[in-house]
Amino acid sequence: MPDTFVRPGARRDGSRATTIAFVVLLAVAILLRCDTFGDPNLHGDEVFYQTVGIAMHHGALPYVDVWDRKPFGLFALYYLIAALSAAPLAYQIVATLFAAGTAWAIAAIAATLRPRDVTDGEAADHAEGLWSGGLFAGICYLLWLAPMQGFGGQSPVFYNLFVALAVLLVLRALPRLREGRLPAGAALAMLLAGIGITIKTTALFEGLFLGLVCAFALWRSSAPRGRVAEWLLLLAALGAAPSLAIAAAYGANGHWPEFWHAMVTSNIAKQPDPRTALVRLGLVMAILTPFLVLAALGLRRMAPDGRRFTLLWLAAAFAGLCAVPNFYIHYAMPLLVPLSVAAAAFLAGRGRIWTAVIAAMACVVAPPFDFAHTRASRAAMADLARTTRAHLGGGGLLTYEGPSQLYRLTGQPFASPLVFPTHFSHAIERDVSHLSTLGEMKRVLATRPGAVVVAEPIRNGPINEQTHQLVLEYVGRHCRLIKAIPVLERLSTNMLVVWGDCRR
Repeated sequence: MPDTFVRPGARRDGSRATTIAFVVLLAVAILLRCDTFGDPNLHGDEVFYQTVGIAMHHGALPYVDVWDRKPFGLFALYYLIAALSAAPLAYQIVATLFAAGTAWAIAAIAATLRPRDVTDGEAADHAEGLWSGGLFAGICYLLWLAPMQGFGGQSPVFYNLFVALAVLLVLRALPRLREGRLPAGAALAMLLAGIGITIKTTALFEGLFLGLVCAFALWRSSAPRGRVAEWLLLLAALGAAPSLAIAAAYGANGHWPEFWHAMVTSNIAKQPDPRTALVRLGLVMAILTPFLVLAALGLRRMAPDGRRFTLLWLAAAFAGLCAVPNFYIHYAMPLLVPLSVAAAAFLAGRGRIWTAVIAAMACVVAPPFDFAHTRASRAAMADLARTTRAHLGGGGLLTYEGPSQLYRLTGQPFASPLVFPTHFSHAIERDVSHLSTLGEMKRVLATRPGAVVVAEPIRNGPINEQTHQLVLEYVGRHCRLIKAIPVLERLSTNMLVVWGDCRR
């Protein structure tokens, strides 16, 4: 067995140290994110996920009553959170717990993938979770979430934990896998990876990587080939089970076409804009540069097997990023986990200095403790909801590039399954859903909505000029300009124009 991984005999009872490490990381996570707590409009993505989760409690079915291409597990997670509370604070607290859990998993993985110059005696301390390099790597992960737009409940904040725990379990299972046994930890790892895939489909690549690691270890063992084949089928089944269960449920209730279109056809149909995608890729690489440097320095200190494992894991995460080549910054958050693990070997003994450097950079890129922003965001959303509600004119509501939660805040039903702001307004989203974008826009306007909320200017280009012109013609003929309200997100301020008292 390679010396990279801590031997089972080197592990001592580290429950107390593990608890202390998690408490420290949770405290750091709360400190860094507390100013966002209660902000109703942190980012359009997570606000939409929360809106869908709440709507599911009132009978809405993703892909049918409200459309998107995100996998069902993400909406199910927000559904569970909404069962606790519909307030944004609920999902923000849960996201904080997930971020701290991922940071702890990074520290634990780093303790397992020890540097090449660590002795067996020192490895026992690593297994207790006391290795400073891993702990500082976890802190650096938390520090860099905000610069990568992970300050709230973006999907990688959640599924990174499932993948990181799966990696940790596979590493701990490797000694027994190489001896020709299948420990429960390996099976649980595949199930966790499968759950991660239901939150973000691109986690498939990291799940495949872990499955291949298990397969390679078992195949090289002395276990009978027939038994190995049975075990590999079991591991594959566990990884696929969550997604298959969801697909079967949609098939059973007669909505297989909508599910298949959302999960497969729409992802093929959507074509990214090459120019903006390349610009965003450059931004992704720039924002990751500090961790790329730390990871490169850490990889040099790792033993060969640990270095190989981490590089392959990083390659799998990068494949997931490239699978959806829109290259939004938050799409790259999965890369931050293996990069942090790699950096841990360098941070051992240097953690205080380099963590301070990362903290300083994070404060420049995404300043924390902006409580005034959260207060202003609350006030702006309250003003928008109050103004819109007062001028519905006896009709319904249409938001065109407006916050999706406005329907809930005004007590109005969704005007269309195309609730996410860009699904009507963004040219690359044209006819990507199972609905005709232009046809659906005409249908909604034919119902004569009493109020229309429009972003001015439209935030995401290229603009769908067909739907945009229809909306402008409608408000010009039927509605009265009520108010222009600057509404804050964490990264921008958007001017939203309320057109109301529309004549029916």
